[in-house]
Amino acid sequence: MLAVGLCWAQSQSQTQSQQQQKKGVDQQKQEATEEYTEEEYDAYQKATQEPDLVKRQAALIAFLEKYPKSKLQDHIVYAYQALMSEYYKNGDYAKLEPAAEQWLKYKPNDLQTMAYVADSALRLGHDKKFIEYGEKVFAQKPDPRLAFALHESYQKTGDEAKKTDMTLKLLDYPEYNDNVGLRMELVQKYAANQDLLPKTAHYAELALKSLAIAKKPDATTEADWNKYTTSVRRNCYHIIGMNYYEQKKCPEAIQSLQKALDAELYDAGYYYIGMCQWDLGKREQGNVEDAILSFAIAELLKGEFQARAKKNCEDLYRSQHNGNLTGIERNYKQAQAVLNSRKSGVKPAPLPVIKKLAYLWFSGFWAASSASPSFDARRPHSLHSAAVLHLKCRPNFIQPIGATMASSLDD
Repeated sequence: MLAVGLCWAQSQSQTQSQQQQKKGVDQQKQEATEEYTEEEYDAYQKATQEPDLVKRQAALIAFLEKYPKSKLQDHIVYAYQALMSEYYKNGDYAKLEPAAEQWLKYKPNDLQTMAYVADSALRLGHDKKFIEYGEKVFAQKPDPRLAFALHESYQKTGDEAKKTDMTLKLLDYPEYNDNVGLRMELVQKYAANQDLLPKTAHYAELALKSLAIAKKPDATTEADWNKYTTSVRRNCYHIIGMNYYEQKKCPEAIQSLQKALDAELYDAGYYYIGMCQWDLGKREQGNVEDAILSFAIAELLKGEFQARAKKNCEDLYRSQHNGNLTGIERNYKQAQAVLNSRKSGVKPAPLPVIKKLAYLWFSGFWAASSASPSFDARRPHSLHSAAVLHLKCRPNFIQPIGATMASSLDD
């Protein structure tokens, strides 16, 4: 169960209690001149002095129903607020939730009571009710931790539109500057549509900035954290590189793809570096031999791009060597030497596991569906593994909401 403590509710209720006592004393001085029947006063005494909280709750509500215009109404209001505070202090959220909801029938705009319902519902796992009342509280008193709790509840209930809206709000809170997962959610959302590649790249850049200041969660092992950060770097730099590639900005694309390869070796990175080098060579801004080497390396990595990398490598080699492949083995030896050197410090990527259809999302993170001849595979091929790591390594940002809301409610 996901729970956020609205601890400001307790501190606020204590302040209210002090105010209630003062008001009660002041009003009691006027009781001699107030008009109420002996029957009213007896019912008031019985209700407020009932030691059993459940029975007291019923008696207070019964008084409100029977004597809606009684001069003792204010005392009943204070007594019911104190009752809810006791439920809260005792951690009896199963009783506090219905008690607070019942009170809202009489005081529908009371923020404190709405917060009691929201807090109780969240602790009890009543997601829809938490969302209903949490949204009302957030509308009046925006708070980063309440926003995060709503975000998590939207995710649990499958409300993607509201989750995305709240994710964007969370990005504005400095408390979540280091939350890589929030940025990767947006990368996930927009990566499904190639037309939104610039937006995907934007959030990939934001994810990398967050990663630079993120710290390993205490509950996450070093191994899992390293896998997670490697996955984020590789995937984000690849997306940024492909965005440059689509814009024909080959030098920038090569630079970003090299950073992706610094995180993890994979064939798509070398393949598209080769494509960029080929294009630069055509414009006499680069060396075609570099493209041949990159295609050879991509082929040796034996991924999704092996066949087309081999074809490009051979076609380019023939174009530079009188139409034959004599001596091409020297290029493959050079490619293997590059790989051996890089593998000594960079773990090679696993064999590809997604099918030939890019830009689709699966099980909450990267994946793809069945094979397609139109596949251009410009995404990294092992993004599926990031899903598990994302869930393992995502920092737990659930904190008590009260720290920031107490002061705001007191203002």
